Amino acid sequence: MGYDPQKLLGRPTNKYLFTVGAASSGVKDIEVSSPMEDFTITTSSVEKTNELKISVEVSGIKTQQIFDNVFSKMVADAQPIPGFRRVKGGKTPNIPRDILLEILGPSKVYKQVIDKVINSTIAEYVVKEGLMVSKELRVEQSFEDLEEMFEPGDKFRFDAIVQFIDSK
Repeated sequence: MGYDPQKLLGRPTNKYLFTVGAASSGVKDIEVSSPMEDFTITTSSVEKTNELKISVEVSGIKTQQIFDNVFSKMVADAQPIPGFRRVKGGKTPNIPRDILLEILGPSKVYKQVIDKVINSTIAEYVVKEGLMVSKELRVEQSFEDLEEMFEPGDKFRFDAIVQFIDSK
C-alpha cells in the first residue's frame, strides 16, 4: 500500500526533482538558434565532444520580471529599514526603490538577479531540448563583466558551457 506524501503532510508542494536526459554522438560545430518566448539561444560545440557552448540573449521584459521578483523577495526578507515604519502585517510601505537598492547593496541584488537569470534560462533550455547535462555550468564572462552589462529592463547576453552526462 502506498501513500501520497502531499496528503500526509497536508499541504501541496511545488518542488519537483527531475533528471533531464539526452545523449550527444560526437557532434561538432553545430550552430543552432532557438528562439524561446523570453530569450534566444545559439549553440555550438567546443573542443571537447561532451561539452556544448550556449550563447543566450535574454529579453528586457524577462530581465525586468526576474529583477522585480528577486528584489521584492529581498526587501521582504530584509531587516526593518531605518527611518521607515512598518505597517500592520510587517510590510514596509512606499520606500523609494533607489533607497531600498542602496540599503540592500546593488552588487548583492544584481548578483542574485544575474544568478537567477542564468540558471532559469539554461534550465528552461535544457528541459525544452531534453538534454542530459551535469550540474556544472561554466559562464565564460566574469561576474564583474556580467554585472557591468546588466540593467533591469534591457537585453542581457551571456555565454555558458554545459557538459553532457555520459549515458553508458
